Amino acid sequence: MNVFDTLAQAARQWPDRAAIIDAAGSLDYRSLWREIESLRAQLARLEVREGQGVGVRARNGRAFVIGALAALGCGATVMPIHHQMKPDELADMLARAPLGFILDDGSSPGQARENPRRLELSGGLGLRFTPLDGPPRPLAPGFEDAAFVRFTSGTTGAAKGVLLTHRAVIERITAANKGLGLTCEDRVLWVLPMAYHFYVSILLYLQAGAAIVVGADYLAESILDAAWRHNTTFLYVTPMHVRMLTGEGSGRTLPPALKRVMSVSSRLDPQAARDFLARYGVPVAQGYGIIEVGLPIMNIAEAAEHPEAIGRPVADFEAVILNDAVKPVSDGETGQLALRGPGMFDGYLSPPRRRDEVLHEGWFMSGDLAHRDVAGRIVLDGRTSSVIHIAGHKVFPEEVAAVLDQHPAVLRSRVTSRPHPQLGEAVHAEVQMRSGSPPATSEDILLYCRRRLSNHKVPASLDFVTSLDLTSSGKVRHG
Repeated sequence: MNVFDTLAQAARQWPDRAAIIDAAGSLDYRSLWREIESLRAQLARLEVREGQGVGVRARNGRAFVIGALAALGCGATVMPIHHQMKPDELADMLARAPLGFILDDGSSPGQARENPRRLELSGGLGLRFTPLDGPPRPLAPGFEDAAFVRFTSGTTGAAKGVLLTHRAVIERITAANKGLGLTCEDRVLWVLPMAYHFYVSILLYLQAGAAIVVGADYLAESILDAAWRHNTTFLYVTPMHVRMLTGEGSGRTLPPALKRVMSVSSRLDPQAARDFLARYGVPVAQGYGIIEVGLPIMNIAEAAEHPEAIGRPVADFEAVILNDAVKPVSDGETGQLALRGPGMFDGYLSPPRRRDEVLHEGWFMSGDLAHRDVAGRIVLDGRTSSVIHIAGHKVFPEEVAAVLDQHPAVLRSRVTSRPHPQLGEAVHAEVQMRSGSPPATSEDILLYCRRRLSNHKVPASLDFVTSLDLTSSGKVRHG
């Protein structure tokens, strides 16, 4: 099984159908495959080899897709990188993931290393090719046929490099489409970061022969414009987009062709789903996705009647809810959601651990709290960890606190979340200042964060406090 080969098959099966529609125009499957093959040959001449790590860092669009698949075609292991990741974040990630090369489209903060080579694509587009320091070496030694690595949060000890082989990727997208039912007749409107959803969503759409319509941005007006202009059939969003579309003031509807809206990334507020249905006449289905497992649970058939539920396991997946003793709980009782099925991750890159070392009797412990209702539907209740969900992004409070604590005027900090009317959650910080340090305003500290963190990780609010509760070992108490 090889992801690269599935795209070759798609090009043979649907050569003249649109594959990607973005700011550069429409690219059919035949042309997409030619672009991938051309770039693959260029990378091979630059000695990109099997097992080496290649970071792909670009905005949503054809360049990201072409870059990732061309690197896979060389046998490399690809690490998708969000183009807005700040230099300090990237440096921390690269210290834990020995990439040999980075492909980027020039849109990222900071400058590429000296004299990057430009690799040409059609339409005046291109990608910069930058070798990194040191002799090239395997990104994931000991993991045969590694295809992708993605870090769960970005830089700190909470993050793990989740590793997937080609087999795992193909298994999980095949299983997920048993629930989604996408075909070559579909036109998917895409507004989420490709870097975070490439090897489930984007590859699934391409394997199915669907067209990917890349949204200009995530704003409600742009989504409605693109949906009508391209007569899209499927919209993949987060709860933030659901709220924004419901509150959009023009009164416009969605096109009749649009048959499904899927919300992922975090729990959808049931009232937001009802409000969306009332305005647009389309129920919001929920999909429960997790990087280690894929897209194992969906609520499609019952979305209108039961928007509070994430649904039931997709065919071939299993889900159980376990108590602290790792025993199944009764219906209605809250416990931790555990999952197993096709396409599960193969291990963690940093620190290195194989899947069998992580699973509990074959089950992956998700960290999410949930219960089953009397009809067997799964409903999320919360998190066992402190992760903050913001507009499709996951933020670990420890990562933000680590940056705050580096400010010369800050003694210690605590980071939590607060409700946000549009984003769902927002980052909130409490900061205890150093005695006798030079004065610093909240804007000084937030500017310090903006220079070191992706925008969604920067605190939206900040309070100065005289003290923070500490544990017996001197650590800030978060509970």
